[in-house]
Amino acid sequence: MTENPVFDDDIMITMRGVVDSVGLPYTVNPVELVDREAVIEVREGPAGPPGPDGPRAWPWDWQGDIADVDALRALGLTTADAHKAWRVVADNAVYFWTGMEFIAFGNAFSKSGSRGAPSRMSGSADAGPTGSVAAAQLVGDAPEQHLAVTFPRGEVGDPGDPGEAGRIQDAADVLIDADHNLGQNFVLAWDENLQKFTPIPSPRLMGPWGIGQGQFNGGSNLDDDHRMLAAITIPAQPMAWQPVVEGLVGVVSQSTNQTTGCYIEVRIGDPKEGELVGLGVGSPSPSFGVAMVTPSYEHPTAPGNPLGVVPANRTITLYVSVRRAYGSGRYNVNPHGAQIIVYARPV
Repeated sequence: MTENPVFDDDIMITMRGVVDSVGLPYTVNPVELVDREAVIEVREGPAGPPGPDGPRAWPWDWQGDIADVDALRALGLTTADAHKAWRVVADNAVYFWTGMEFIAFGNAFSKSGSRGAPSRMSGSADAGPTGSVAAAQLVGDAPEQHLAVTFPRGEVGDPGDPGEAGRIQDAADVLIDADHNLGQNFVLAWDENLQKFTPIPSPRLMGPWGIGQGQFNGGSNLDDDHRMLAAITIPAQPMAWQPVVEGLVGVVSQSTNQTTGCYIEVRIGDPKEGELVGLGVGSPSPSFGVAMVTPSYEHPTAPGNPLGVVPANRTITLYVSVRRAYGSGRYNVNPHGAQIIVYARPV
């Protein structure tokens, strides 16, 4: 009986997968022994399920081109520079810095890559100071990039021909729209909040409207505590306004035996209850009989809280009356020379 030989040295075994293109089962797995290397062909099995996901790849912070490795090492990189990558032109390789060492990817630029997305570039041009240097700057990343070009401003040329007269309301610093309408006798005023000129009612007095002696009801030996003397109607105005009343009316006491003082009042809308906007104080002396009518209010007023304001687009009537302010004697009202003049002051 022959004994099997025993080898003391190791034998290298290589197993090689073979693709079955026909689909027949293998009945023989060939083994080839060459010197001390055994090659065994084994049919490949079916593809298995996908394996678990591996760790995420390190992100690259692309830094562009650099001449060679010496220039790369001269940068003195630290852990703060981790994940930066360069194209080393001399080696045609990508060098990736882990924070501790470089990883080189050779022959990284052997051919052109696939076509990228088309760039939707926009541009703008500005004029720089006279004598400056032209400049261009590309801002943003593809495909959204913007080219900003600055041109030197030229020398100031000769004055051009006069243009056609334009409308003030078309000026850039004038605002006229549905909320800022123009009206009759409006002017433009600067609005600090809007930083534009907007239309406002003219600040000048409007009018005048007046009534004279032929429109006053006078009388002698009168004993009424209150008596209406005249009325004047003011047409509607396109803005809110206050009446400014001026005038004079003759009013005197009937006798020196009884001291009597009479006032001339001008009120809005009602002879007795309307808002007081004008007042004339008569003298109790029968020898001095003219009451000078001037603007007057029954309560304190201020710019932010004015009295006697008539809304825009409203027609009003002002009533002129005499009222016995004190005493019980009789009095006379002389219409000769009497007049009331009214101005509209926009608010």
